[in-house]
Amino acid sequence: MADLNGYFQLHIDDKGTFLIVHAPQGAGRPVTMLEVENYLKKKKLPYSGTLLRNAINSNSEEPIKLQQTPYFKVNEETNLRASEDRMSVIARLYPAAGGSMVSLEEIQNDLTNQGYKAQLDKESVESFLKDRKYCTDFVVAHGVPPEESVDGSVEYFFNTDLSVKPAQKEDGSVDFFNLKTVCECKEGDLLARLHPAKQGGFGIDVLGEHVQPRPVENVQLLFGKNVAINKERTELTANVSGHVRLTEGMVIVSDIYEVKDVDTSTGNIDYDGNLLINGNVHEGFTVKASGDIEVRGVVEGATVEAGGTVTVVRGINGNNVGRVTAGVNIISKYIENTSVEAGNYVQTEAIINSQVTAGSTITVEGKRGFITGGPIRARKSIKAKTIGSDMGTTTILEVGLDPKKKERIATLQKELQEIAKQLAQMQPILLSVKQKLAQGIKLPAAQAMNMKKLSDSYGELTKKSQADTKELMQLEEEMDMGTDSFIEVSDYAYPGTHLEVSGANLVIKTAYHYCKFVCEHGEVAMKPIF
Repeated sequence: MADLNGYFQLHIDDKGTFLIVHAPQGAGRPVTMLEVENYLKKKKLPYSGTLLRNAINSNSEEPIKLQQTPYFKVNEETNLRASEDRMSVIARLYPAAGGSMVSLEEIQNDLTNQGYKAQLDKESVESFLKDRKYCTDFVVAHGVPPEESVDGSVEYFFNTDLSVKPAQKEDGSVDFFNLKTVCECKEGDLLARLHPAKQGGFGIDVLGEHVQPRPVENVQLLFGKNVAINKERTELTANVSGHVRLTEGMVIVSDIYEVKDVDTSTGNIDYDGNLLINGNVHEGFTVKASGDIEVRGVVEGATVEAGGTVTVVRGINGNNVGRVTAGVNIISKYIENTSVEAGNYVQTEAIINSQVTAGSTITVEGKRGFITGGPIRARKSIKAKTIGSDMGTTTILEVGLDPKKKERIATLQKELQEIAKQLAQMQPILLSVKQKLAQGIKLPAAQAMNMKKLSDSYGELTKKSQADTKELMQLEEEMDMGTDSFIEVSDYAYPGTHLEVSGANLVIKTAYHYCKFVCEHGEVAMKPIF
């Protein structure tokens, strides 16, 4: 059955004037009370609202008598209107009652007489008139749409994707040696090209008015050190050979600083760029770089800080004093007795008795793939083969709450408690002074000065309390959004492991295999994985 809208039609004979409401077919829409009423009012025909409503709702198609006298013949007619965006003229066809049928020429005349400037779409109208559908919209004319505007864009000729992760080899281990985390460039290399915005041309709507094209979004090339721009300001090239990166939309080329080991021969290192350490970072030393740090050996009880990604090929052993932080990712063979924090993800083969925090995900995979100890915190997810230990080591895994925001919430809560305590101590003193002043008692100059200082401090603390409360409410609202986080275990989850998922807590009582822990209805739920 074809989909046809319902429609209505006058029926005129010697017994009077009638209205028949036809039911829709298939997925067609029924006629509306408003449309029928408008039609009858236009014809100045009387009607009963109750009978009309019953006819529309019943789909009986029984004639409704409108008046005793026969109405004169009714020609088929169209009702024209402009679309909301005024880019097309929409017609609606109503059936004849003993009169003539609408022709293409009549629709053309109606279009012109009603002030429309658009050209008739003859093909569309002819097609419709061959297969008439009453009380159904069809387009009879179109405006001229504005020419599409093209936003400005920048084409980069180097890898800007910071989510590159190490590949897993056939034997199940992770390849930490061939990470290709450095985007090398040579002096004179083309780094980026600007494609300027192009403003589209005006269109014309069906009433003959100009239609504004979409405003374009202009962009410009942003660049930092060791990068040159041509005189047309459309291309960026490297001034030196080194490492190119995109930082907050800015193209920067850094020279790579390379050393064998970080020890007494080098001392601590603080470098503005990328750092390659072919050996080890020894205990007690500090290494800082604004870009990426790659260590081909091990990090032993040292402090490593990078604005970009930290890669440690042979692993990290902090000896309970080491700390590794990265603005982007941390990739290491293993992480043991260390404090680790990454702005994006952490990837390793094992985590042992370490505090690990990631702004996105923590993935522990490879031959070992286990986590024991903690706490281990990630915003989105933690994935591992095994979590916990049969040796009784407390293992804590938390997902769903931004670690830094969680820490900030704790700080704000502590600050608000302290401010409330201070305000409570000040209030009786200020109230007592206010009462004395109301009684006309004049304070000594020194006391008046002290009271002014106290009043100023009270006002500052009140403002601080209001600001902290506003920030706390905002952070708590944002924390509520982490409901899609999960902890996934591809092998074994030991009893005694503490889990927190989006604020819900669970201590594992019995062993689980091949499962995912999610938050459902405020509780931690276990889902099998296959």
